[in-house]
Amino acid sequence: MHLPPHITRLTHAGHAALQLTTRHGMAIVALHGAHLLSWVPTGQRDVLWLSPQALPEPAAIRGGVPVCWPWFARQGQSASALQHGPARVIPWQVSAIHASSDDAISLSLAPCAQTSHDAGFAAFAPGLQVSLRITLGETLRQTLHTRNLGSETFQLTQALHSYFAVSHAAQVGIEGLAGLPYQDRLRDLTTDFQRTPFALDQACDRTYYHAPADASAEATHRYVLADPAWQRRIVIDTQGSQSVVVWNPGREGARHIIDLPDDGWQDFFCIEATNAGPDVVTLAPGAGHWLGQSLSIK
Repeated sequence: MHLPPHITRLTHAGHAALQLTTRHGMAIVALHGAHLLSWVPTGQRDVLWLSPQALPEPAAIRGGVPVCWPWFARQGQSASALQHGPARVIPWQVSAIHASSDDAISLSLAPCAQTSHDAGFAAFAPGLQVSLRITLGETLRQTLHTRNLGSETFQLTQALHSYFAVSHAAQVGIEGLAGLPYQDRLRDLTTDFQRTPFALDQACDRTYYHAPADASAEATHRYVLADPAWQRRIVIDTQGSQSVVVWNPGREGARHIIDLPDDGWQDFFCIEATNAGPDVVTLAPGAGHWLGQSLSIK
């Protein structure tokens, strides 16, 4: 496909990628996993963190924004299932360019058909079709679209697993979680803990979720990652999602992650637009679902 001047091919961190550039900033997307590697708003430092020990392809990339699909973690799957699903470890390709100018660029990516077939993609997600749309303008927008073209209902969980760069993980705050019940993967997943202020101690792996009364296709939820040392507030607006995962492995956990430096836990915090925990999307035959996030700096 012919690319307009505002989209260029390059290699970034060892990955074949596309660089999007507008007057508002720059973003880099790896074709491996349709993985957003970098977003640098004009005049700002990179919003995303990428591990210096990330493993080469075909391994999943540690950092940036992995696409977890069609399940999150191994929710609803067997213990042998691929962690976070197959979408993040296969090649994707540009399927459409919707707009290109100095003000905004928008493109869509989809899994490469032959690779998906060779990887037995249909066995993981029979009848499902997925695409990711990325728009770089004043904000950075990602929208993950799933359609069920099969004859069976599918229970979908998923995430845009954002790793946000921070001055120090133990010194940031997260707004928008107060009063929400959550499940704690490091404690008892069957227990809902309510009205506990967010704080990082040794590690954090929580799924916060909104009440069903808030659920609608148009519902938007806002979270803010406040980083006083860098004088930065990262605003995350999510859509098509009633849950958000907050994750950092902490000091001890980082030592057991091969593609993460021992002290790397200090440099990022994950706030993930998800359908996970009690927030499961039931996709009937012919149905579709959009999971989106819009990122901005305040």
